[in-house]
Formats: sequence, structure tokens, C-alpha cells
Amino acid sequence: MMTLKTARQVLRAYRPSGEDDEERDVRAALKVAGRHPVLEAEFQNQLAFDRAIAAKLEANPVAPETAADLAEAAQRLEARRRRRLSFRDPAMLAVGLAFLFLIGVVGWVFVGQGSSFAGMQEVAEMVEQGGRVGPDRFTELETPAGTLADWFVMQNFDGFAVPPGFEAAPVVGVRQFKFEEIPVAVAAVARPRAMFYVFEAQPLGLTIPADRWRFGAYGPKGRNAFAVRQLGPMAFVVALRDGDEAELKTYLARWPDAPR
Repeated sequence: MMTLKTARQVLRAYRPSGEDDEERDVRAALKVAGRHPVLEAEFQNQLAFDRAIAAKLEANPVAPETAADLAEAAQRLEARRRRRLSFRDPAMLAVGLAFLFLIGVVGWVFVGQGSSFAGMQEVAEMVEQGGRVGPDRFTELETPAGTLADWFVMQNFDGFAVPPGFEAAPVVGVRQFKFEEIPVAVAAVARPRAMFYVFEAQPLGLTIPADRWRFGAYGPKGRNAFAVRQLGPMAFVVALRDGDEAELKTYLARWPDAPR
């Protein structure tokens, strides 16, 4: 049976035109996605993004002469694929320049498209994993969220922090766990029912501009929402236990540091 990891790798190469639908590996990967809501949500987001890319390319086609030059350069590259690269070779230099030009065209078309962010799928999986445990896995601790840094330091977790305005959030329990060997600090919040997660951003490839939130979904059919923000080297996530993105934005808007 195909593993979840393999299915994700297969689906990341899926062409939205449907040309791959009859491929055996693709059919197997789609079945795996059907059994895993997080992967299914990731795949649907990928399809939406790829279709948006296709629409942009159709609306901003590469000039015919440029396309011809790129095709010719690609043919030369294929013909010389066994040849050692030399910066003194004008033909190879032309291929390199053509490739860089193509990257520039694609980058220009898609710069600013924010429908997909590195690390967000992993955050969704982390939140999904963290939400499966029961109350018995938490240490009871009733305290404002802003007072937890010292408690976590005593538990060998350094760097716990919350965004400005979240210090008064009423925490009722705390715990730690590891996601893909990354230490994660968790605080359960009473009102509304939510979880705060704090962890190092770099291992998941998260890079979020200062004072910005990124939103995602988790749980059955992606019904519940989470938001992630970067605080220096650390990432802070607030995940509703039962609420969608609109409800989460309403919750965040209560704090002085509202999402933008």
C-alpha cells in the first residue's frame, strides 16, 4: 500500500489538466488522499494554485519569438546533456541565460501570489496531531499566557512567547510534544476553546513577514482554522478547537494586534 509520504510526493507532481489521471501511481495517491483529510486539503489547494498559474500564463503569454528561442535552447541543452559545463562555451551560456529568463518570466507572473506558503502544510499536520490528545495529557495550570515563558524554561523549552495583546489569554493547561523531532510548546486556552503552539520556525521553512498572520485549516474536511505568525526565530500558532477562519479572525480582532 502507498504511504502518505509517497502519495504527497506523487500528488505534488500532478498536472491539473487531468493528463495523469490514468497513471497507476496517481490513482493510488488519490485514494490515499481520500483517506487523509489534511493531504486532500493540501492537494485541493495545490490544484487551485496550479490552475491560477495556468490562467495567468494564458493571460500573459510568452512572445512567440521568445518561446521559439527557449525551445531551441532546450533542444541544445538536451543534445549536450553529457557535455561538461563551461562558462566559455557560448552555446551553454545561451542555454543558461534562456533558463534564467524563463525563471524571471514565471517569477514576474506569480510574484505576490499568496495562496501557497512553505511550511503551512506541516503546521496543519502539527495542529492536527496536537489536537488528538485528551485533557489527561496536559499539566493543569491556570495562568495568563504571558506568564508561561519561565514555566517552559524549567521544562527545557526556551523561547516561548505570545504576540502583543495575547498575554492575558486564560490558559488552563500546558504540555510539550515533538513534531518531526521539533520541540513544540502547547498551551490550552479556555475562552474560546483554542490551543497556542510555539516552536522554531526555521525547521519547517516558515518565513512570515513581521506583523502578518497566515491562515490555514485542519480537522475533518478542514472545518477548523488556525493562524500562524512569526516572532523572531519562533512561530506562534493559535488554533480553534471548533471554529472556521471567520470565527478565528473575529477572535484575533479582539486583541490590539489584529490580523492584517
